[in-house]
Amino acid sequence: MTVDVEVERRSRPLQLLQVVDSLDVGGAEQYVVGLAGALQERGHQVTVAASSNGTLAKSLSRDVAFVPLLPRVIKRRVSLDYARALRRLLSESSFDLVHAHIYASQTAAWIANRPLGFPFVVTEHSDGIWKDPRARRVSRRVFAGADRVITISQPIRHALVERDGIFHDQVVCIPNAVTPAPARSSSLADLLPLPPGPKVGVIARLQPEKGVEGFVRAAKSILAAYPQASCLILGDGPLRPDLEWLARHLGIAGSLHFLGFRTDARAFLPDLDVLAVPSLTEGGPLVILEAMAAGVPVVASAVGGIPEQVRHNEEGLLVPAGDTLALAEAILSLLQNPQRARVLGEAGRRRSLDRYQYDSMLNRVEEVYRQVLGRELSATNSREKPQVTAGR
Repeated sequence: MTVDVEVERRSRPLQLLQVVDSLDVGGAEQYVVGLAGALQERGHQVTVAASSNGTLAKSLSRDVAFVPLLPRVIKRRVSLDYARALRRLLSESSFDLVHAHIYASQTAAWIANRPLGFPFVVTEHSDGIWKDPRARRVSRRVFAGADRVITISQPIRHALVERDGIFHDQVVCIPNAVTPAPARSSSLADLLPLPPGPKVGVIARLQPEKGVEGFVRAAKSILAAYPQASCLILGDGPLRPDLEWLARHLGIAGSLHFLGFRTDARAFLPDLDVLAVPSLTEGGPLVILEAMAAGVPVVASAVGGIPEQVRHNEEGLLVPAGDTLALAEAILSLLQNPQRARVLGEAGRRRSLDRYQYDSMLNRVEEVYRQVLGRELSATNSREKPQVTAGR
């Protein structure tokens, strides 16, 4: 009987809860939106819970339930209010598995789930360089209490195993991937008149770790060499006023365009001659994979999971993080040699097709779910709801 129940549970559609801080703009948030929709398309019933609403909520598949739990965003901290709201949701539902993303949601979901014992998976999307010792201790407890931890790059996986002491077989690396690009509905020419010169852009949240200040400073050198060039920043965030002031201070405000956040930012990638990713810390940014899929050469910082995505001189160019001069020189080298830029872009397109297929990523996430559910069923001898066991 137990074997029959296990086979049924491992094959039937699942009731899944995805937990994320909010559906504001960000790579992890985009990941959750895409994952929820793809899992729903495969027949699972998916609910997304967050501390608050966000711009990306309207991008969710219409069949995915969305539950904002609080009137404010909880981010980068432990919130008992958030945990209590999640516990109420879990207590009133019959999910097969809880999958949490980002620190605040990972910790809130772990606290909420401890007395309930739902199978629990977390994904770590970044190296968490911002975490102080207390936050690292909290994360270690969360990771140790999860049935499985997914990381989006091997450097993150190594850090969790070697630095945080998480069991080797508890952590699995499943790199990011991108869905096929939607049909283009607009181009940069639809947004603003631009001179006929080359176009170099950044697509990022305007926060310190994204290193966009370095791109603004590099833009001065790019525009000195190519006065007809346009430098573009798609994204928004708390640093925007400071970056706009810096552009004015450097005398490049007329050629450095701040386009703000756009849900259709991916549509503008084919208009770029080079995508710059000047991040100071990263997990495995989706925008790099989107650029590769579009055949756009990338100049990026050699941090986190980026060197796994883009190999130096093969699909793009890598530079030391925070080195503004190296960033500018690498971008200029591609603008000065369009044939080389095209070769790198086409190599990136091939790599994205060979290595970063979305269905393959989704298969691996589903297999993690099945493994966790199969182990949980065995551990609980097919009881209706798993109980908390030692170490959970």
